[in-house]
Amino acid sequence: MTASKTFKIAIIGTCDTKLEELLYLYDYVSALSDSSRAASFCVTPLLINTGKPSRPSTHPKIDISIHSLLPSSTTYPSRNDLINTIGTALKSYLSDLVRDDKVHGVLAIGGSCGSSIVADALQSLPFGFPKVLLSTMASGDIKPYIGCSDISVLYSVVDIAGLNGLLKTVLENAAAAIVGMVKPRASIPSAADSPARGEKKVAMTMFGITTPACNAARAVLESNGCEVYVFHATGSGGMAMEKLIMDGAFDGVLDLTTTELADEAFGGILSAGSDRLKAAAKKGIPTIVSTGALDCINFGPRETVPEKYEGRKIYVHNSAVTVVRTNEEENKHLGNIICARLLENSQGAMRHKIQVWLPLRSVSIIDQNDGSFKDENSNEAVHESITRGLHGSEIRVVPKDLDINDPRFAEEIARALLRAMAD
Repeated sequence: MTASKTFKIAIIGTCDTKLEELLYLYDYVSALSDSSRAASFCVTPLLINTGKPSRPSTHPKIDISIHSLLPSSTTYPSRNDLINTIGTALKSYLSDLVRDDKVHGVLAIGGSCGSSIVADALQSLPFGFPKVLLSTMASGDIKPYIGCSDISVLYSVVDIAGLNGLLKTVLENAAAAIVGMVKPRASIPSAADSPARGEKKVAMTMFGITTPACNAARAVLESNGCEVYVFHATGSGGMAMEKLIMDGAFDGVLDLTTTELADEAFGGILSAGSDRLKAAAKKGIPTIVSTGALDCINFGPRETVPEKYEGRKIYVHNSAVTVVRTNEEENKHLGNIICARLLENSQGAMRHKIQVWLPLRSVSIIDQNDGSFKDENSNEAVHESITRGLHGSEIRVVPKDLDINDPRFAEEIARALLRAMAD
């Protein structure tokens, strides 16, 4: 992109309820552009209305009307149907604008409904693309609005319902944030456009209690010319990795930490959903899976652990995280899940690219030695389940009489992935 290019920032919201605030953003973005003209940087706002079709706004600064998104004659059975329909239309429309290089950043504002309307559209934009959501909902659980994307979220503090000194400041900060994200693209090449630091791109999963293994494996991979992307296995991390794998972002996967499967299966708070452990098998890229942190079902503070788990081994990781030790039956089930997802999502001819490595001594730091979380029978259950379930398939199972965090395990598994990517 050249320095003289004009950059467009889409400003999105419901003009039937928040026109005053949207126009304030529109004018402030324009003012920021004016103050930057000496530096040959120009941004122009593009106002998109996602308000009710039955109450269309006609202000001259509205560039994309609601009827540009939806047919004016359509009726909707319910408010929720209307919200979903507008959101779907916006997603398609915005995707086209970004693809055609007609929009270079997005700033959306909304309450609960307005944020819901824009959520899918913002989440669908590429990683790294500038996107900001200013929402009244940003102080609570925002996962429904951001998913596993890199949306920058700001809390409005007060409702977006009439300008006042506080809201003006928040709106100005949001405008400055999106302009600040877009501005470097006028003169500085994006890191995403630069040549990769290494030959191969590798995705890796990590948890606090598998960090030594991941750090040691990463060091081996990086010393051999790989660029490593480490995903924190907190649910959103696994979801983001699976999405990027499906997008073709990686040459190999070292899925050391599959703990999200336990949360999905047994009610923990860090589930990555039912698509976890599927993408790499579908894409047919070299993949090594292990059983890191499958000893844990994750919950919040100690008092949030469900009553049914009282009496089990429980470890308070910190004031915000408490983990319950998985038992033999649960580990057997987890082994079955791993086998099913790898087999059902891979083609026979490509299964030789998948390996499952089993650290027979322990699967996490708190499972090592004779600690309170140690449960050899449960570890044996998951490893036997995997060995039995993959027997006779092209997927190779590699048992190692080591702790997962033993540097020898990390080095061997990393070098195995290097060999697989070299074939």
